[in-house]
Amino acid sequence: MSEEIRIGVFICDCGSNIAGVVRVPEVVEYARGLPHVAFADEGKWSCSVDALGSMQRSIKDQNLNRVVIASCTPRTHEPLFKQTVREAGLNPYLLEFVSIREQVSWVHMNEPDAATQKAKDLVKMGVAKAALLEKGEEIRLPVGKECMIIGGGVAGMNTALHVARQGFQALLVEKQPELGGLLNRITTISHEHGEAVAEEIVKRMKGLVAAEPNIRVFTQAEIEEVKGYIGNYKVKLRSNGTSENLDVSTIVVATGMREIRPEGQYFYGSDPRVVTQLELEAFLKIGQIDQPKKTVIINCVGSKNETKGCCSIGCPVSVKNAFTLKNLNKDSLVHVLYRDLSMVKEEHFQLDAAKAAGVKFIRFPDDRYPEVVNEDGKLKVKVCDILSGKDFILPADLLVLTVGFEGDETMEALKGHLKVSSNAEGFFQERHIKLGPLDFPADGIALCGCAKNPKTFKESCEEGIGAAMRVSIPMKNGHIEAEGIVADIDLTDCNACGLCSKRCPYGAIQVNEQKQPSVVKALCKGCGLCAADCPKECIAIVHYSDDQLQAQVDAALEENAEKKILGFVCHWCALGGVDMAGVSRLQYPTNARLIRVMCSARVPIKLIERAFEKGAAGVLVAGCEFPTCHYITGNYACETRIKRAKKVISKKGYDPEKLWNVWCSAADGPKFANTMREMVKKLDLGK
Repeated sequence: MSEEIRIGVFICDCGSNIAGVVRVPEVVEYARGLPHVAFADEGKWSCSVDALGSMQRSIKDQNLNRVVIASCTPRTHEPLFKQTVREAGLNPYLLEFVSIREQVSWVHMNEPDAATQKAKDLVKMGVAKAALLEKGEEIRLPVGKECMIIGGGVAGMNTALHVARQGFQALLVEKQPELGGLLNRITTISHEHGEAVAEEIVKRMKGLVAAEPNIRVFTQAEIEEVKGYIGNYKVKLRSNGTSENLDVSTIVVATGMREIRPEGQYFYGSDPRVVTQLELEAFLKIGQIDQPKKTVIINCVGSKNETKGCCSIGCPVSVKNAFTLKNLNKDSLVHVLYRDLSMVKEEHFQLDAAKAAGVKFIRFPDDRYPEVVNEDGKLKVKVCDILSGKDFILPADLLVLTVGFEGDETMEALKGHLKVSSNAEGFFQERHIKLGPLDFPADGIALCGCAKNPKTFKESCEEGIGAAMRVSIPMKNGHIEAEGIVADIDLTDCNACGLCSKRCPYGAIQVNEQKQPSVVKALCKGCGLCAADCPKECIAIVHYSDDQLQAQVDAALEENAEKKILGFVCHWCALGGVDMAGVSRLQYPTNARLIRVMCSARVPIKLIERAFEKGAAGVLVAGCEFPTCHYITGNYACETRIKRAKKVISKKGYDPEKLWNVWCSAADGPKFANTMREMVKKLDLGK
């Protein structure tokens, strides 16, 4: 016999923050009449110690098996209330959270009647979902103490050292015969106290690596295959002609970068007097360069344009090498032609020293790059000085091009092995530029240094330490624990299309030889993209199943649907924007009834259809601003699905212009509030 559903509803006054606008006793009485509600109570400060204790006693005394909290935003207090119900003996996944402060009282301060009605609707939606909630549990996978670091440059060596010094095994894999990476090809490293010889730095770091017993080095190595997931990676490696199988728990990618050859530009490739900065470094390193009397350096060649951004390190490199050339021959002329000089504070000492030594700097307009001609075998550079407004012709015995960089040549193969992504410039793509700058989407794989984008020596060293810390956390804990909001697959109706596996941003869905999918739950982040895309509806997301979300839709639109906007908002950014509108007390119309999803990609077309079938005046899907998304590609998937949804609802007779979507950052409360105002106006929902 199934368990009787007994829901407890706890509605918070939040002092006067909620009760000053919403008639809370009226909402409490309303909640008592909702299906399955066995207990409803009002609390002045529900997050206080006394109130939490009272809540726990009520859960036990009233034999409650579901709880709805109506208070502030779940983004701040949901963990507290989850722990509270857990301590009361209730599974924390049987808790549903309703925001009636940020979404009601703070944004409808002058409309107590409408605000109270909206609070009732939100509570009804929460109760409808709570009745369908099921128990969940955190997922745990064991993690060992072996880390493979791919790339033996400065970032990779620093990562290996900091992994090994914590007592873990570091397997350092380098494709070249020697460690060192780009440091092997340059002369000096600039720092605020002067310069250091790159060769000495490499020698010192290689010595530290060799002396560390927990580091094992593989040179002339190629990764042939990687299978598995965090704590259980199986790697097939060929090193110095010998194949070896390795079991590793975590991986760090530190593969570095390569200089882009500017073929066909400024006579590069056809005139030996035209070189790149890295080629100049090599000549200086081995002393095989004549001391030119006239050198011209052109910055931003092939960079900082419509197709490629700033290379980040070109300006300090050009200044350093200009200074070096000037010191080699104090009577020589050295000109640096630049669009603008991007130099951080620590690098300005070199710029000042170069100017003091006599290096000349000429700034040219963005739309008038220097021209290079060959007249009677002599190179001449024509440049416009933006500061003086004059044109100059500079003869050049040596022309140095400051070009951009791209990812290492092993990037494509490694991307396939690890199932990670890269950007248009050939660098590996981090999980999130702010939330996960050293992480890949899949747990257990970190990245650092120039594998991500061009960096200075100092930055690469620091990121090596950071990456070591990232992978050390699960190795130190001995396990990784994932939240219980994960995908469940019912194979009964599965047609083995493989769509879920192909589209999962985390590689959490694996397909066996019979093409049947299964979820590695410790890798799943619960975004719901797979569930929304599954053509057979075989996938459910714990705490965000189709039935639970549909129950909220139906409850929201049970009355006066023609005046309501049904909104789906992602937990991470769009809901943050909603909250920020509340914190900022931005007043907007009361028509919206919002449903929280973990990601905008969770919203299936059938729920959008359902909202229109129930008579909604409009539907809004709100997700993260591009290009960021907490779930990597979630907003891209949502954008594609919204376009499909418009076609689907149009064929069923609904106006596609009533389906809106907005991309909102967590800090952009005004954008969300303006969207609400605009929707109400366009949908003609005014009073």
